[in-house]
Amino acid sequence: MTICSGCKQPITSGYITALDQPWHTECFRCAGCGQAIHNQSFVAHAGRPYHEDCYQERFGLRCAAGGELIGQNQYFEKDGKRYCESHYWQLFGKLCAIRGEILRGEYIINHWGETYCEEHARGLAECYSCQRPICERLTRGGVVYADGRAMCRRCRDTAIDDAENGQAILIEVRAALSRMGMNVDEAAIPLQLVAQDELAQRSAKPPHLSPTGMTCQRKTSENGHIIERQVEAILVLYGLPREHFATVMAHELGHVFLFMNGFPELEPMVEEGLCRLAEYLWLSLQKTPEATYRLKSIQEADDPIYGDGYRAACRSLGRLSLLPDLLKYVRENRIFLP
Repeated sequence: MTICSGCKQPITSGYITALDQPWHTECFRCAGCGQAIHNQSFVAHAGRPYHEDCYQERFGLRCAAGGELIGQNQYFEKDGKRYCESHYWQLFGKLCAIRGEILRGEYIINHWGETYCEEHARGLAECYSCQRPICERLTRGGVVYADGRAMCRRCRDTAIDDAENGQAILIEVRAALSRMGMNVDEAAIPLQLVAQDELAQRSAKPPHLSPTGMTCQRKTSENGHIIERQVEAILVLYGLPREHFATVMAHELGHVFLFMNGFPELEPMVEEGLCRLAEYLWLSLQKTPEATYRLKSIQEADDPIYGDGYRAACRSLGRLSLLPDLLKYVRENRIFLP
């Protein structure tokens, strides 16, 4: 005699087999809602049948944030907890710094740790100083200078637009370098703020390097001997933010030091490497995000003169420990330590 697994009564007519057991058709019921399952699909759990919806309601995955059922939908795990896709991105996703939308695919992370879609950045002007895409949300907008440079509002907050403010920074940087052993003459050095096209015309640097500053020097000779050295002016692009301006000033004061102290003619990599090192040493004293950004730019520069020159100077300084010792070695040997 066949016994129903539900009511435990004999089965005398048609029946179904499920979970490897016989059932009256009306006795095969969902353990969740108590309704007959009939020919519907079901899920077995601990030897008992459930409608799929009832099984999910009782045992299905739930979002750790909102408590809603995840079911067969995509979910994410973090710190041992499961989250539905929507809550996961809301809680842990990054936002596009340009549009504010949640970033779900590939995205760009700039030097400042800011994230944004490549598509949203495309077509936006890039700040000449910080290289951020200029937009309202990320940089509060920006301006375009008469010489064509775009500058974001964040950099404009500290921009140097007149020689008087620039002279104060020149004095500050000069004092810091002197304390390190790069003693620059205390005589007044004229400072001129110029546009990009004028600087490019007067600079001997290749156009692709986009010079930000230069030192104008003059030697007076008599009977083949130099009797006077004079720095006629330091030229710097107008409108650079303070940290950027000070970095350019440190570089140019490196040239001033070498010139005024009668260093022999050096290979470009050696001279620019020392001046880049002056930048780096100045920036190392500053504890600002802007300084950190510029330090990284110096370290990662791939230019064979400025990048490789800085790294060679840095290695030599590491071996000699003191900047005056490095300067003495270069003056005597015209090269960095092998």
